[in-house]
Amino acid sequence: MIIRFYATLRPLVGGRSVELSDPPDTVAAILDRLADEHDGLREQLFDEDGSVRRFVAIMVNGRDIRHIDGLQSRVTPESEMDIFPPVAGGANLRIEFEGA
Repeated sequence: MIIRFYATLRPLVGGRSVELSDPPDTVAAILDRLADEHDGLREQLFDEDGSVRRFVAIMVNGRDIRHIDGLQSRVTPESEMDIFPPVAGGANLRIEFEGA
């Protein structure tokens, strides 16, 4: 199973993705294994009570786990998993339309 990471999480895992042979069958177990193997990852993904941080998005097969079964969402070795860190910022743009 390949787990893809984005933005600020990539340096923590050493690249764009991590491959797990014989992955556990829940998101919680996968994240626990990854956090044990990669220093600093647990603090980026989980808050003090062990819940996924509010603005971290974890997708399984293109669906946010919040809309499936949360951390207990089931996965198979063929599942695709993507983990996005919180993203903030952006430009303060003012758009003017001609004739408006």
